[in-house]
Amino acid sequence: MNAPPQLYLLDGSSYIYRAYYGFRELSASGGMPTNAVFGFTRMLLTLLQENRPDYFAVVFDPPRDETFRRELYPAYKAHRETMPEDLVPQLPWIRKVLQALNIPALEAPGFEADDVIATLARAFAAEGVEVTVVTGDKDLLQIVGDGIALLDTMKGKRSGPQDVLERFGVPPELVADVLGLAGDTADNIPGVPGIGEKTAARLVRQFGSLEGVLEWKHLVSGKARRESLYVHADQARLSRKLATVRYDVPLEVSLADLQCRPPNLPDLIPLLRKLGFAALEVAFTPPPPGVVELYSDGSGRDAGPGGYGVILRYGEFERELSGFEPESTSQRMELIAAIRGLEALKSPRRVRVYSDSQYLVRGMSEWLKGWVRTGRLESPDALKNQDLWQQLASLSGRHEVTWEWLPGHSGHPFNERCDKLAKRAAEDGARSVSERQAGKAATEKAAVPAPAPVLLVPAADARDVVFDSDADGQLRLC
Repeated sequence: MNAPPQLYLLDGSSYIYRAYYGFRELSASGGMPTNAVFGFTRMLLTLLQENRPDYFAVVFDPPRDETFRRELYPAYKAHRETMPEDLVPQLPWIRKVLQALNIPALEAPGFEADDVIATLARAFAAEGVEVTVVTGDKDLLQIVGDGIALLDTMKGKRSGPQDVLERFGVPPELVADVLGLAGDTADNIPGVPGIGEKTAARLVRQFGSLEGVLEWKHLVSGKARRESLYVHADQARLSRKLATVRYDVPLEVSLADLQCRPPNLPDLIPLLRKLGFAALEVAFTPPPPGVVELYSDGSGRDAGPGGYGVILRYGEFERELSGFEPESTSQRMELIAAIRGLEALKSPRRVRVYSDSQYLVRGMSEWLKGWVRTGRLESPDALKNQDLWQQLASLSGRHEVTWEWLPGHSGHPFNERCDKLAKRAAEDGARSVSERQAGKAATEKAAVPAPAPVLLVPAADARDVVFDSDADGQLRLC
């Protein structure tokens, strides 16, 4: 059975502000601030690479004063500060980046991004598309349902109907009723004075809806609360209307319009250079003709669980590999990562291997020749991790390989992706081992408690060490 197509809708304004405050003190050569442009592009790239949606769009808000909610209630969002001065000139550049990336940027006059997102999400979910809305805005939890989920990349949390129930105490379709009673200080929605979110949720559950609460307000406990409901009933209804997203935004957007397409490199690369984004330029620049780029990284601790992450790039094609070892050192995982990448090549190639492990890079580019010449590579127990060095020597002999060191955690896009793949594989593997052990213990009705989950703790890593030019790596690393 084929998996349903995946559509991701990104709340663009939310991402821009996260980028602006998350990446500071960046500017182009002419002095123009670029922190928001860089952060937005980098976060966008990470989102797309980690999720690989079939369809994608970024949705923006119109000017705050030009929405129907402002007409209904002039104080709506009026308390918010104006956009920072150094963010304003960056907005057109973000649009230019999206255009060069061939990513649709959507907005609708008079409606907020939430309304556009809700309209598209409901329409395409009804057609069998799996929709993920990328935002940190709690108001959009009201649209969660069959085929629609929320993803907060800042918290790494994906929310479905059960998560909404845990967050608000009511199902998604009643979130706006809760906000109608409790209000929303972030949007300056007044609600009913004296009723907070927990009380609002309890009342909505008790009486079924905001209208039910207002109809039976004489049964609500607490004299002050009852009086507030009598006095502010119309304000509660207005607040619910302000908090409720619209599903009827007039849009002429088909699913085909949102299909992910390759970036327009002739426009994108010069744009990134003009902005001074060298690291991001690397992410979009294909390898030289006939060359396979292999990025690898390992994650582990002494005698503990380990993971590896590999990215293979050839022309416009890209492949990710990752895996887990129940017991391994960080050094072995670095070597295993390169081995797994080279094993994936089915025919001789010109290969450039990039790693943040000096142990691996210097071992293969400098120390290996000496080990072969002196016989240490084949002499039993002459080298630490001898079995892996032998595998690497054999595999690299099938190809024309060059080895290059990348400083760890330097912002290099592929280095960081491999690091994430390796750590995720280690964590998932350790969790799986713990679950199997716990299940086995339960099945056998063992008297001893199930083993606690393995915790990954940071350890000294060879990648952070700068070695002397005459070192062969063995005394320093083993």
